[in-house]
Amino acid sequence: MLVIRSQIGDEAAFQELLTLYGPHLLLFTRKMMQSAPDRVEDLTQEIWLAIFKGLPGLLDAGKFRPWAFRIARDRIYREYRRRKIAVQSLDEIELENVPEAGAAGATVDPEELHRGLDALSPQHREVLALCFFEEMSYEEIARVTGSTLGTVRSRIYYAKRALKNALERKNI
Repeated sequence: MLVIRSQIGDEAAFQELLTLYGPHLLLFTRKMMQSAPDRVEDLTQEIWLAIFKGLPGLLDAGKFRPWAFRIARDRIYREYRRRKIAVQSLDEIELENVPEAGAAGATVDPEELHRGLDALSPQHREVLALCFFEEMSYEEIARVTGSTLGTVRSRIYYAKRALKNALERKNI
C-alpha cells in the first residue's frame, strides 16, 4: 500500500518507504562500496532519487523491494565503472581447496564475518548480503542481479566457499 500511495504522490508514504527500506539499502551500499566508503552516503541518496523518479513506472507494487535493490545494484556497478574498480569475473576467481568444516557449531565473531565479507569480490559480497542480511529468496536475488536462478545458486555456493576460505586464512 505504501508503494501505491507513493506512486500517486503521497509524500508521507514515500517517507515511510524511506524509513522502512533506507537502512537496508544503506547497509547494502556500504557493503558493496567498501573500497570507496566516502561515496556511500552520496550514492545512497542518488539511489533514492532514482527510486523516486522510477516509482511511477513500477508496475507490480509487490516487487518494490527487489526492484529497489536492482536500482541500487545498477548504481553501485555504474560507480565501479566510473572509478575503474575492477569487478573480477566469477570465472576468474580461483578458489583454493577448503578443508571440510571443523568443529560443529563453531561461531564466528560478527566483526570477523564483516571483515571476511569485505575481502570477497563484489559479486560474492552482493549475493551473500542479499541472502543473509536482507533475507531475500533466491528468486528475489535473481531479480535484483538480473541472473537466472541457477546462477544465483551457484554464486551463493561459491561465495560461501570463498567466505569460509577468507575466514580460515585469517585464523591461521
